Amino acid sequence: MKILNLKFSSFTWQPMQLSRHAMLALTLLLSPAWVQAATADVGDDKASAIKGVQKVAIAEFGVEFYTQMGGGSNQSGTSAFMTSSLRGVADSDFQTIADQAYADTVAALKEAGFEVVDPAVLTANSGYQELVQKYGNEAPYSISDSTFGKGDPWLSKIFTSQGLKAFYSGSNKTNRGTFGQRFDSQNQKRGSIEGDVAKSLGATLLHVHYIVGFATIKDHGHKVLFSTGSAKVKSEWGTNLSAQDTEWQFVTDSGARTFTTSTRPRHSGAVYLDSALQSDESIYTGTETTSGEQKRSDGVANAVSMTMGLLLGNSSIDSTKKKTYDVTANSAEAYRKDAGQVITTTATAFAKALGAAK
Repeated sequence: MKILNLKFSSFTWQPMQLSRHAMLALTLLLSPAWVQAATADVGDDKASAIKGVQKVAIAEFGVEFYTQMGGGSNQSGTSAFMTSSLRGVADSDFQTIADQAYADTVAALKEAGFEVVDPAVLTANSGYQELVQKYGNEAPYSISDSTFGKGDPWLSKIFTSQGLKAFYSGSNKTNRGTFGQRFDSQNQKRGSIEGDVAKSLGATLLHVHYIVGFATIKDHGHKVLFSTGSAKVKSEWGTNLSAQDTEWQFVTDSGARTFTTSTRPRHSGAVYLDSALQSDESIYTGTETTSGEQKRSDGVANAVSMTMGLLLGNSSIDSTKKKTYDVTANSAEAYRKDAGQVITTTATAFAKALGAAK
């Protein structure tokens, strides 16, 4: 596990190499919110709605892989931005992980006592075909998440399995994707159609979505009034599954309801990761790729800001620093194993939670 710190005033690289368990223990001691133990912290969003269900159909399945992640911070007139790009992993590796994740998901569901509808039966359903035509996308399906003041967008690709289409998926607690994507993933008209499909199949529709990252970003956030110190961004490189949006949502044959206690309006209920699940393995190597042009641009902008500040008698001076990195997996095999491990752990935990609720 490697931790990278970026400040406006200085840049520090800490290449400390310890044993896997010693490094995990040290990281937990120093910053317990950053790393989760290798068990899934499962949240429950009206999972009780699955009570009595014996058969499920995996109507949406996606493993979403981040290929670019980063963050930014503004504080005391300074700004720090960091962008990391994943290297050493090909689309074929992502597809291999997605195929295995589907098999593991089905196995976990069966172990929890559910019957799983054959994908061929699902795709032959006319109602499901209507949903696919309107909302489905060819895989891999690319997503770009942009957040104001946080630097470059986060880039990801959704891979599916069993010939299924890719669907955008997200909880209403996050701002991933575009407004249109978020609206479509939650709108109740769509949920009503899905309820009819569930009824015709005699099964609850399950929407499975895992989001795999390779970094965890920590920053000061946006502090404007009474803030002190300089802007900072920290990045911890390690395979993880995102909280909230790594989830199994489901729609029963009752379909979407106008009045519901679920925080996911289109769905009857869900189980999800309440906090990020991070591997304790260290499989990445980082290399700074900040261009000379970027460094010169930062230098010019900071010099102009300093000059204007002095001329206007400002007590604070706006300054910016931006750095980019290539984060390379030690091997494609190591990445496949690492990502597969956290997905399997999560699938097992989700299936047990739904099994207990039924």
